[in-house]
Amino acid sequence: MSRPAPRLACVLAVLAALVLTLCGTPARADDPSERYPEPFFNGNVGDPSVAMVGKRMVVVATGPQINRAYKDPGRTWRYEQPVLTRRPAWAAEQGGIWAADIAKVGKRWVLYFAVPVAGLGEFGRCIGVAVAKKALDPFRPVGKRPLVCPSRALVPTAHDPVATPDLPSRGVIDPSLYTEGKQHYLVYKTDGRPSSIRLLPLSRSGRKVRTGQDPADPSVELVRAEGVIENPVLLRNAGGYYLFASEGDFARCSYQQTWRQSPSLTDWSASVPAVLLDRTITGGLCGPAGGDVLKHKGRTTLYFHGWVRLHSSKPKGAGYWAWNGGEKYGRRAMYAARLTFPAGVPTVKKYLTRKGVPARVPTPY
Repeated sequence: MSRPAPRLACVLAVLAALVLTLCGTPARADDPSERYPEPFFNGNVGDPSVAMVGKRMVVVATGPQINRAYKDPGRTWRYEQPVLTRRPAWAAEQGGIWAADIAKVGKRWVLYFAVPVAGLGEFGRCIGVAVAKKALDPFRPVGKRPLVCPSRALVPTAHDPVATPDLPSRGVIDPSLYTEGKQHYLVYKTDGRPSSIRLLPLSRSGRKVRTGQDPADPSVELVRAEGVIENPVLLRNAGGYYLFASEGDFARCSYQQTWRQSPSLTDWSASVPAVLLDRTITGGLCGPAGGDVLKHKGRTTLYFHGWVRLHSSKPKGAGYWAWNGGEKYGRRAMYAARLTFPAGVPTVKKYLTRKGVPARVPTPY
């Protein structure tokens, strides 16, 4: 290839300098802090669950009594409280409610949540159900007993007593609804190590176990991990099933979003975990996981959280650890990414950004 004439080379050099001045110097490949995406919602949105109500987006998240916010097109996010009218009678009065999931079942909106109970230790939680007419209405707990709860807990016997004698009995968390046709299922995590993901067939109302299930052992184990696997979300795409999950310590920047694939809803024995998001892939986000996958108008979007500074959208540094008092200085913002499935592999196509911080952000739990 011939070199450009000297005068042309000079012009090109000037243009290149002008572009750098206007656009800024490109980020270095070894400096991930300069390449991370901005939050889709720069609030306190740990373990987000997202639903669409017409053109309005509603999210619920981990919080003292569950955090909830909504966004209309062209507007900033707004918080809407309270979410629960009260806690169930079987639940403990104190302690944060973790990883709620919101979905419409029939004509009602249903909320699944993990609430503290007695008898399972300091962090032991069980899964309850609440209902409302509208997504932004206060939700009312239903039932006199938990939907899912280990038998060791000091509560009325749950619809699913979690028959896993070879696993720790520390509680159940991270409920997520999966619907196929007219059949509803609840996916959830058994807490402790090893941890597991289980699938529970539900009634048409989504509030109880499906009729005909073994009352002593109505759910089935999908996946087991020696470490931590949690925040399960099921998706069917192109005839196959995908299980999205979070793995690692949620309080560290090494927390990551993973996925598995199976041709069967109940048999995941041959599935192999693969990383979808981590700190390196996202260009410096701290603990990008806790994802919820939503299909809407032909698009598939992953909503997930990441630790950011308390009063900005900048990700926490690689050494951050929330359990070591760090939650006083950080919170989890929500990010959004379009998912595509080239050759059946979930892939982040692009990140979505909506600027704007609500006037009041709920304090981290």
